Amino acid sequence: MARRKTGGGFGIRGIMVDPARQGERHEYYFELLELMAEWGLNTLWWHFADDEGFMLKLRSHPELATPHAFSRTEIRDLIDRAAELGIDVVPEVESLGHGRYITRLRKYRELADGPEIGFNAVCPSHPRTLPLLEEIITEVADLFPSPYFHAGLDEVDLGQCPRCRRRARGRPRWWVYAQHVKAIHKVVRGRGKEMVMWADHVERAPGMLRVLPKDVVLAHWQYRQIRPEPIRRSLKAGFRVVGCPALCRWGNMIAPNDAAYANMNDMTATLAKLRPASAVLGGVNTCWTLWRGLRDAYQPAVAFTGEMFTAGRPVDGRRVMRRFAQTRYGAGAKAGDAIWRLQQAMPTQPEVAAALFDSPTDMFSALELAGRGTLAERADSLASFTADLAEAAAGARDNRAELRALVLAGRVAGLCCGQVDALSRAVERYRRAEDLNELGAGVRMLSGPLREALKVLRAMRRNAATVARAVDREWDRTRYGDDPKKSSFTGRRYSRDALLPKLERHERFLGRLTESMTEALAAHRKGGAFPFGL
Repeated sequence: MARRKTGGGFGIRGIMVDPARQGERHEYYFELLELMAEWGLNTLWWHFADDEGFMLKLRSHPELATPHAFSRTEIRDLIDRAAELGIDVVPEVESLGHGRYITRLRKYRELADGPEIGFNAVCPSHPRTLPLLEEIITEVADLFPSPYFHAGLDEVDLGQCPRCRRRARGRPRWWVYAQHVKAIHKVVRGRGKEMVMWADHVERAPGMLRVLPKDVVLAHWQYRQIRPEPIRRSLKAGFRVVGCPALCRWGNMIAPNDAAYANMNDMTATLAKLRPASAVLGGVNTCWTLWRGLRDAYQPAVAFTGEMFTAGRPVDGRRVMRRFAQTRYGAGAKAGDAIWRLQQAMPTQPEVAAALFDSPTDMFSALELAGRGTLAERADSLASFTADLAEAAAGARDNRAELRALVLAGRVAGLCCGQVDALSRAVERYRRAEDLNELGAGVRMLSGPLREALKVLRAMRRNAATVARAVDREWDRTRYGDDPKKSSFTGRRYSRDALLPKLERHERFLGRLTESMTEALAAHRKGGAFPFGL
């Protein structure tokens, strides 16, 4: 993490990637370094340890490594290339919470504190925990030449085990947590590194600011409304800070949306106003769980981050995307405008989850969404932006496959709009048949609107299948085909907001729905009961 500033911008201008939860093909990270350097970014936070994975093969603990983990040689190559480009690679080892990369293994199961799903930790009061973490931290710290080491330490709900309860008796609720932070800090300082940690617990329990070592760098992540006061409080207490908005998080799916860009700009504006400026080291834009969307649809936001952090203030997204389209794809201003406007019109995660319904409950949510008209209003605009990008992709000079990923993002967003509108039309036709049935109409009269409803459902299934196949091909182009997160039948914890599994389940649900409606309609024509169920 360089402290040097570029113009009026930030000293630390970074991106955080999450290979622990979604390991991309190794060559992607080298390509990302080139893009980062081109747009003025100088720091890569490498979040390789979390509940879902440990993407580094250690000599001391090879059992921790998950499939497609980097070897020591591969990570050295990445670090060396980053250094050539002026980029510091900072490793992050989750040293308390998000500890299932350790406790999922039988030999370490007794160290678990907290539920298997949700906030969990390696128990800070167990006598085996700190020695194990020290061995991991020591090898990782010695492998990465960065002067910084990120120890994680976020999202912990301690107190489930008797050991922690006994230690905390008569003390503040946060005392056990603070003691563990100090112990990890001692290990990190012992390797000659400065420790970075997430600041969410400090924001909730500011009393810790009086007891934690002042040389800890506090990474304040705020992904919705930016709240300057907790950051200002850390600065006033004598800590250095890094501001962390979200390039990719729970609220956005497929690709970054207007809320994500607003969060990035708002955090940058807040950091620029805070004092003392010397203690505001800069910003790192976090990119979590990228399997929620299309990997290459996030590249424009990386360029936006570089422009924003280099300027040290909010920037005009359309202007950035025009330059990005020219330098990245050899495309014109029209393509840049389309990239910007497409991202601004992207559906949110809850909208996508409802639009790609895969259960009766989600169907009701989709109908509520249709009633609000929020997606229908964007349908024509999304179609226009996507058509402009498809035209640009056909004539692009460079990185055509990446640009086609943005076109695909537009197609997925368009599918969401279309499915919500189509479901509303199918239900309207079905309701018409219901009304006729209540009036005693005959089979012949009822069959018309029922067939129309079925026709709409079949078209919805075809559309879903077409887009799902395209996203499946894009996964194989950019990721490992044997990654369990590609499948609909694994990773249930996050299945609601994983794009490809969601698309596949949506198609299968529509298949079951059309089959049952077809059978019910055939039976009704032969004198059976009215086909209730849509």
